[in-house]
Amino acid sequence: MTLYSIIKSLLMPPGILILMLAGAFLIARGVGARLLIFVAASLLALMSITAVSVLLMAPLETYPALDPESVPREAQGIVVMGAGRLTRQPEYGADVVDNLGMQRLRYAAFLHRRTGLPIYVTGGSPEHEDPPVGILMGRALREELGVPVAGVESESRTSWENAAYTKPILERDGIGRVLLVTHAWHMARSVEAFERAGIPVIPAPTAFVHRPGWFEDLRWYDWLPDADALMTSYYAVHEHLGRVWYQIRYWIQGDPAAPG
Repeated sequence: MTLYSIIKSLLMPPGILILMLAGAFLIARGVGARLLIFVAASLLALMSITAVSVLLMAPLETYPALDPESVPREAQGIVVMGAGRLTRQPEYGADVVDNLGMQRLRYAAFLHRRTGLPIYVTGGSPEHEDPPVGILMGRALREELGVPVAGVESESRTSWENAAYTKPILERDGIGRVLLVTHAWHMARSVEAFERAGIPVIPAPTAFVHRPGWFEDLRWYDWLPDADALMTSYYAVHEHLGRVWYQIRYWIQGDPAAPG
């Protein structure tokens, strides 16, 4: 079984890509070409290892999980940040919320059942994609998770706009502090955006990657190339770059605000 796991890991992406880059390194001519291949292969290999992907996530997941038996009572609502969509899914005959979005919605439904707080969803889409993600989120909450939706924001396309465009809806309904639901690795950037937009939040992160004692729980196969680890590294790098970009944007544009 161990040998089978190793062979499978090396013959499936990203393992096979790492082997191909290693072969290219051996047959390449020129210092520049070899250096480029070496760097690419090394980064791909590192980001495909579970331990490395968790280390990349650790600095992002700064907010702890809420105690499921003691959800803060000072919140007046729940805001769920959108992720993406799965387009034209034949089994549904329509677009549906992607896996990241469903993880957030599932936790929001969990919180709603414990608190009775109204749920607001926020997420738009590019012009060529219809309906917006916010509409899909509301539909998933009602039809799949069986909970009501108090408000839908469907114009935003970024976390920055999520915050800016949700504020008028919350103000309309007299909602102050909210439980903010998104992935644990996305929470720090989201909290800052919402609070800069004037929305007081209680972080309610979900889908943690980094957990206490995680390193001791690693097994030998966690050091083999793995597609899930590579995807985790992708999200981590994206979020690190996103936080840098938002700091620049705050400096240039100021705090998030809806048009007009």
